[in-house]
Amino acid sequence: MPFALLLIAGVLYGATTSLIDTFVIMAQIPVACVGGILGLFLTGTPFSVSAGSAFISIFGIAVMDGILLSFYIKSLWDAGHPFVESIIQGSDRRLRAMMMTDLVDALGLLPMALSTRIGAQTQRPLAIVVIGGALAILVLTRVLQPVLIYLCHRRLRDMDIARIAVIPNQTPEAPPDL
Repeated sequence: MPFALLLIAGVLYGATTSLIDTFVIMAQIPVACVGGILGLFLTGTPFSVSAGSAFISIFGIAVMDGILLSFYIKSLWDAGHPFVESIIQGSDRRLRAMMMTDLVDALGLLPMALSTRIGAQTQRPLAIVVIGGALAILVLTRVLQPVLIYLCHRRLRDMDIARIAVIPNQTPEAPPDL
């Protein structure tokens, strides 16, 4: 799993070209892991190889949701919206798309998680981890990621304050000739 995390971090850095954005997106992975572990614990399912591969799957779900939100907020900021407004609008406008993704992941594997037929011993841990991780991502990252973006991008917030502080239609004074 550490290799998978390093690979994900490398690909994210290549896509975002920002360590801060990579950190914010990667912060979704522990939330997904907590959901998967909680799912295994609540159902009394032991950890297995299929559960381990399910953790890699929820890494992808968490990263996908993080990319979707981070890139949209950044595009709003680049379009000229104030920083805080970009975070609020981006979180609001992408909520439905991210909820649909997470619910499809969770509900699509529900029959596999409830199965008691032949082969269920290998399928169930995978389904339980993905369902728990997807539900944790659905609930917790809707709060975590916008807050992390706000806290980690103080530079953008400061630039926004400086842009508002400049009085429009007034040219700055030229420096005095020496």
